[in-house]
Amino acid sequence: MLMHKLLHRKETKGGTADMGRKMKITQDASDRADQRARTEELAKKTSGMEPLQVTPPRFLQGYAYTAWRELVPLLNAAGLCKQVDKPLVIALCQQIQLSRQAYEDINENGLSKGSRKNPAASILNDATTKIKSLSDALGLSPQARASIVLDNQDDDDGPTLKQALKAGDKSW
Repeated sequence: MLMHKLLHRKETKGGTADMGRKMKITQDASDRADQRARTEELAKKTSGMEPLQVTPPRFLQGYAYTAWRELVPLLNAAGLCKQVDKPLVIALCQQIQLSRQAYEDINENGLSKGSRKNPAASILNDATTKIKSLSDALGLSPQARASIVLDNQDDDDGPTLKQALKAGDKSW
């Protein structure tokens, strides 16, 4: 959560304000100076924090345990996920386990039980939604990685989206 707060703050004349866009995290010299400065600030503020523990918490079992063992090395290698983010990673691993168990139940028993929908279908749907949300928060989805790696399209060359929508398309 600390990472989330640091990434979504913006300096203004009156202090800081929540931003609508996620900031770009970069150390590439060809990127904008303000983006590099924010990345350096984030690294400084989190440098004293411990990385995520490699061994899974004792209470994680099965698929959740395996998910932890696979995800944590990736998160630690990225360097932006710390021990304070442990509850988020635990929640992700638990949702992965729920989705796997629900999927197995659906494969075994089908989508319906008699005339009723298999409850595992709803569990799978909910777990999938939560996995996507948690993955985005941890930078694990392609879209989240793209928002970290790619520029947020702050082009000054062309019209803004608001200007383009206001102008409309004259060919219609």
